[in-house]
Amino acid sequence: MTPALLVGYLAALLGTVCWIPQAWKAWSTRDTSGISLLSNMLFLTTVSLWLLYGLLVADWPIIIANTFAVLAVLTIVAAKLKYK
Repeated sequence: MTPALLVGYLAALLGTVCWIPQAWKAWSTRDTSGISLLSNMLFLTTVSLWLLYGLLVADWPIIIANTFAVLAVLTIVAAKLKYK
């Protein structure tokens, strides 16, 4: 594994893991008052486009990171919509 690929996978891991506590808190407390729906929708669009880009160029760190990021942010958005 090259150093660049290692950095890519590390960034993918950290960039994805950072959303898990927010998703967990939103679902466990059912309190989404401090969460911006617009901000999360924009971020969902961003990571979805990065996922598409990763698929088009077959870049696995980008594909993996953004697949999990899409799932995490979808969870947050779903909680925001459900627990208005």
